[in-house]
Amino acid sequence: MDRTMDGEICSWIIEFLVRHSADEMLVKKLIQAVPRLSGNARLNKTLLLHSIKSEIVAGKVSEKILDHLEMIEAIDRSQRLTIPDSMKQAYCAVALECTAKYLAGSVDRKGKYLDAVKRIWRGRIENLEKSNASKLVSEELRSRRRQVEAALADKDAGNVLITTNTRNDAILTVKAYVREALRLMGLPFLEKQCNLILEREYGSGSGAVQE
Repeated sequence: MDRTMDGEICSWIIEFLVRHSADEMLVKKLIQAVPRLSGNARLNKTLLLHSIKSEIVAGKVSEKILDHLEMIEAIDRSQRLTIPDSMKQAYCAVALECTAKYLAGSVDRKGKYLDAVKRIWRGRIENLEKSNASKLVSEELRSRRRQVEAALADKDAGNVLITTNTRNDAILTVKAYVREALRLMGLPFLEKQCNLILEREYGSGSGAVQE
């Protein structure tokens, strides 16, 4: 069997296990043991979605999720896929939480909050806007940028952010996006092939695995 076929089969197995295994430690070891297949967009997207899901399950809302969403969006654009609204909403909610979480402890609106505004909104997001390529930039994202900027000088604007449960919003929107992304991807390739074989051999009532 040639190396190309080995890599292809390997990607099918990894995708299936990442999507279905309840053993998170096994999945982590598998991902670490097998080199990333750079040319396999579907597998890379699956791994990125899994990483995002793991972060959320652990109760973490970090800029790592922003990184992963940007990478997934780049993959989707390269595949000419539509960027779902749920992805834009998740990106916006995570960016807001990664900024607003520093506000309550920032008496003069400087320190970590200002650093986050510069890093996320004036850096990362401004660069996305300037690129004119990313579909993650939405009107909601622009509106949130105005809000976080206003909170630097306006105490009332800052209090609105402080009293908003941005963390919960981020977790819920990210979960919604991951669910939709996996649904749009459909069943893992290996599972599809197994289901086709079972249907061919035993008919549609074969008890195929469903997501």
